[in-house]
Amino acid sequence: MDVTNLQVGIIAHLQWKSKLADFFYGVEELTLADVPDHTRCDFGKLLYGTVLEEFSDFDEMSTLENLHKEVHDDIKTLIQMPLEERKGAKGKQALDEFKKKCDRLVEIMEHLEVQAKQN
Repeated sequence: MDVTNLQVGIIAHLQWKSKLADFFYGVEELTLADVPDHTRCDFGKLLYGTVLEEFSDFDEMSTLENLHKEVHDDIKTLIQMPLEERKGAKGKQALDEFKKKCDRLVEIMEHLEVQAKQN
């Protein structure tokens, strides 16, 4: 199995975690146009192109697919959050929850990568 596809996903989603934090702290500007659909981002193209089929034997694939969509939905929600809300407790909590979800997504990808290398 080709683990390169998983590595692409890991890197891309770690970058989004950083971008969104920068956005929340006013370092980076983001709009909805910057957020591709979960099926059209680099990893989404791989996921629906080959990864789901290549890794169909792994139990985590359904969780990975659902979590990947949730991460994209969360990014869109957080980008649309009003500035006042973003800077308050609700915004910080939403960002923390997004980071945890993103970390979980990366954990699953890393776990799949390890399993793929063992097979």
